[in-house]
Amino acid sequence: MSNLNGNSSNSDADALKALSDKLEATKKSHQEPEIQNDRSGMGAGLKYASEFSAAIIAGAFLGYLVDKFAGTGPWGMIIGLILGFGAGVMNVVRAAKEGMDGSGVDLPPEPDED
Repeated sequence: MSNLNGNSSNSDADALKALSDKLEATKKSHQEPEIQNDRSGMGAGLKYASEFSAAIIAGAFLGYLVDKFAGTGPWGMIIGLILGFGAGVMNVVRAAKEGMDGSGVDLPPEPDED
C-alpha cells in the first residue's frame, strides 16, 4: 500500500521507529543535573537572625509582664533581656551546628587530643 508520495507506510514506520530509538538513546546519554537541596547563605542568615531576635523579643516581653504585675521596675525586663539574649545565642549555635554538614544531624564529638 502506498501513500500520496509513493512511499510505503512500512518505510515511514521504520523511519519513525529509528527516530524514536535515537531519541531514547539521547535521553539516556544525558543525565539530569543534580540539584543541590541546601539553603542559600542568605536564607540561613535570615533563619539565624529571626531565631535570635525572636528569643530576645520574647524575653523582653516576659520581663515586661513581670514588671507590670509584680511592680519590680526595670529589673524584670533587664533579666528577661539577658535570658532572651542567652536563649537566642543558644538557638543560633544549635542551628549552625545542625546545618554544618547539611544533613540536619548533630555532628560527632571531636576526638580527644592526647
